[in-house]
Amino acid sequence: MLMKFYAVKKGRQPGIYTTWPDAQKQVHGFSGAKYKSFTSQEEALAYMEEQPQAPITDNQLVAYVDGSYHKIKKAYGSGVAFIFNGQEIESLSFSGNRDIFLEAHQVAGECLASLAAIKWALLHDYPSITICYDYQGVESWATGEWRTNKPISQAYKKEFDLFSQEIQVHFRKVHAHSGDPLNDRADQLAKAALGITV
Repeated sequence: MLMKFYAVKKGRQPGIYTTWPDAQKQVHGFSGAKYKSFTSQEEALAYMEEQPQAPITDNQLVAYVDGSYHKIKKAYGSGVAFIFNGQEIESLSFSGNRDIFLEAHQVAGECLASLAAIKWALLHDYPSITICYDYQGVESWATGEWRTNKPISQAYKKEFDLFSQEIQVHFRKVHAHSGDPLNDRADQLAKAALGITV
């Protein structure tokens, strides 16, 4: 059975719990309780440390990124939707099948989408970019918060470090399948790269 981590952000005693009954004691009947369950301790910690995000303003390049995976084709897909002043100005949809990245499935696609977005912003002379992602590793590997112990995370961190010397990169967490139309757009682009129609 998959282990779960229950992050109680606002409750009687905030913290990370490994059983629901322990977490439930902290939130049951507590007004305005904030809590979530995760399948990894890293994601639970990231949730606990998450700060309220500043709003995205005009004249700021934003890229929504996502990844997908096709089991039969043994390939990952990447999707990027670029937004500027509330309008989609460009999109990217591509796939890959490097053996060393395949074990990461859609995570490889999302990380490579993030790098492609940063590279595009550099090529088009933007001083900064905000990457909107749904997999926490996109930010946590880049910032060094998570260890890079897999081929995709190592390659991602190495490339990110090079690019980030030339452009300011901000990150924003978007919850997967939350009905955010721009996140859905990036998801569609990632799937389209693999011939998956939604």
